[in-house]
Amino acid sequence: MKTIKPIDFQTKVINKFKNPPTNEQSLVKEFFGNKKTGFYVDIGANDPVHESQTFCLDSIGWDGLLVEPLPYYQNLLKEKRSGKVIPFACSNPDNHYKSLPLTDKDSHSSLDLNWFESNNRSSQDKTIDVMCRTLDSILEDNEVNPGFEFISIDIEGHEIEMLKGFDVVRWCPKLILMEDHVFSHQKHNYMLSSGYKLIMRTGLNSWYVPKSSGYHLTLRAYLSFFRKFWLGTLVRKIKYRNW
Repeated sequence: MKTIKPIDFQTKVINKFKNPPTNEQSLVKEFFGNKKTGFYVDIGANDPVHESQTFCLDSIGWDGLLVEPLPYYQNLLKEKRSGKVIPFACSNPDNHYKSLPLTDKDSHSSLDLNWFESNNRSSQDKTIDVMCRTLDSILEDNEVNPGFEFISIDIEGHEIEMLKGFDVVRWCPKLILMEDHVFSHQKHNYMLSSGYKLIMRTGLNSWYVPKSSGYHLTLRAYLSFFRKFWLGTLVRKIKYRNW
């Protein structure tokens, strides 16, 4: 199987899309050269198919963990996915095996009760208690090997707390895809301090790889990064100033 060189993939993606691509699932497969085996970890797996970053990997034979605290999504994942469903939310070590309230807003559910999308509540929204664990403990219990291929993190504002319970340096996944509205640079700086670098933004997601991987930002990607991470942050802070 032909291996896609880092710069070839980066140049192809950046040149192909004038606007942020929406078909991230295909890009994830392409990042790994459409390899038929691999291991993923999906934090906040949510719907088994719709907007799932790992469904496409399941479909070509990958194995993985689907970490999801909401019971109705757990049931759907068990029905429609081949990965192992982990019925917990991921948080920091202080919250390990603690029950915490989660604002149930379907795909925007969050442990961060002050999350701006959680505050935009309707009469149908409810809060439920969910059990938390650190991701380190989940990976250890499931005997996951360090250096696994892919992790997707989409937990609506609780990412930093989750990362406190995930030793990025120890596990060193080859690709980390993390949702980041970029209200601040906290998540980005955390990833830099953990030995990772940003290679791309697609929609609300940041793509991080180990600094030793050989990937780098093209000029076009760097200009896009500068606009979104620096010029755009002030605009977002003003827009969501009540959050």
